[in-house]
Amino acid sequence: MKVGVIMKNIEFLTFGEIIFCIIISFVIFIFLKAFLFFRKLSRECEYPIQVFNTMIKDFYLMFPKEVIMFKGNIYKRGMLIKVTTLHKKIYEGEFVGFNGKDMICIITKTAIVTNNIKNIKDIILVKK
Repeated sequence: MKVGVIMKNIEFLTFGEIIFCIIISFVIFIFLKAFLFFRKLSRECEYPIQVFNTMIKDFYLMFPKEVIMFKGNIYKRGMLIKVTTLHKKIYEGEFVGFNGKDMICIITKTAIVTNNIKNIKDIILVKK
């Protein structure tokens, strides 16, 4: 009986209102996905090079600063470096850039790696 009383008080949505709700929910979904993607960038992440091969140019845009100073040494975009993290992970690859928010990006042979500068123990220049 209570359900019938409640249903009498509910007005049905028009077709335009339903479409508007769908569009708003889609926009919220896109913003949420973008937020979660950039939130991942604030942590140590490895992105498989096969999946992100077409997006490498975007990583250069997201990490626009070409020079970084770490423990008195200067590293420039394109240099081959070896990064050791506080978690004892070692990445060796090309330095892509720095984003000004304590994040660096490195392209290795198998992955694109982003890491917070605070989590890096050491950076060594690799000479080839």
